[in-house]
Amino acid sequence: MSSVIDKTLAQSLINNYQTQNSGTGGPALVTPEGQFLNGFFISRRSLDAILSDKNCVGVSVHFAKHPDHVGSTDNIFTLILGGAEPNPDYPEVNGAAPYVCRYETWDQLTPCPPFCTELI
Repeated sequence: MSSVIDKTLAQSLINNYQTQNSGTGGPALVTPEGQFLNGFFISRRSLDAILSDKNCVGVSVHFAKHPDHVGSTDNIFTLILGGAEPNPDYPEVNGAAPYVCRYETWDQLTPCPPFCTELI
């Protein structure tokens, strides 16, 4: 499960990812504008909408191909967000996931850059 971490550690982990992503041989994930992808901005509106359902216990986040680049081999991705609720079939049904998304899903999150925040 997720937990709060020290901001210095968080910044170090982010810096490590950015170095690996932009280096030769790195994954080179990029924004639609061709800049190295550092993250995404997730609006409160989308989170509030997802979490407003009383059955949601969290938010499921999935990497996905950016819809404007489907079929392209470019590493341009987005995130898909969905409200997660406990799966009543877990673990009794073989292969059942512990959580399911039954409600709205959101995408088209704003990539960083250009919409970045400072962590510290």
